[in-house]
Amino acid sequence: MRLTCSLAAAVSLSLAASLASAAPTIPDRLKDVSKLTYCSGMDSPPLVSFDAAQKPTGLAIDLGEEIAKRLGDKQVSWRVTPFAGLLPALLAKQCDLIVDQLFDKPERREVIDIVNYMYSSQSVVVPKGNPKNIQALDDLSGKKIAVLNGSTIKTLLDAENDKLAKAGKAPMKLVVYNADTDAFQALRINQVDAYGTTVETAGYYAAMAPDLFQEGVPAFGRILTGIGVRKDDQQMSAAVQQIIDDMRADGSYTALLDKWHVTSDKLD
Repeated sequence: MRLTCSLAAAVSLSLAASLASAAPTIPDRLKDVSKLTYCSGMDSPPLVSFDAAQKPTGLAIDLGEEIAKRLGDKQVSWRVTPFAGLLPALLAKQCDLIVDQLFDKPERREVIDIVNYMYSSQSVVVPKGNPKNIQALDDLSGKKIAVLNGSTIKTLLDAENDKLAKAGKAPMKLVVYNADTDAFQALRINQVDAYGTTVETAGYYAAMAPDLFQEGVPAFGRILTGIGVRKDDQQMSAAVQQIIDDMRADGSYTALLDKWHVTSDKLD
């Protein structure tokens, strides 16, 4: 009886592993294609950026490469696109997917599909020592705040400005940049008082330059993050969703988040 039960358990585990690693259904349009093109801003470490050798690196980079592998060992070409231009580039078929830290918002869902792969939150970074004593969103009143063009935090801070106005307080001045590196440089040389970005990017720069930056306003505005797919590319949406599901089942998803120290952002 014990042997039978053990054998049944082994078969069950083997079947589960087999199902978890089953190849996704490759979209018809990719069957004779050897390369996938991804649009990405490449300026949001530790999700997407270039390393010192100008090689793409980050969690979303690894994820994009894994998706290409599971879609038939496709090669990957990265099309660097400013964040505000990601959706137009995808819709113009300049790339197959948006592989970046794309927040899942209703207005985006109206024009593209989004396959979620993690959570993210917002944060406000300040110079080391927090000279302006910025600890809450109210403290941004009257300050110059850097934001990324087209970013979620810009929308959130625009809404916060409406609240400040209703309370009779001075609004913050939002200074818009096209790249995280430019925004952090502005913060470093005191052109702005703070920078609103994601928790992941804030943590990356604070770790890279602990003598220059620190968190001011703690994490807020948690939201799902995903990969962008055209609405007319339903087979691709289904394939990417299956790959994410398979990675969660076979353990490679958790291993990926562990590698980039963002396990707290994993999907529920």
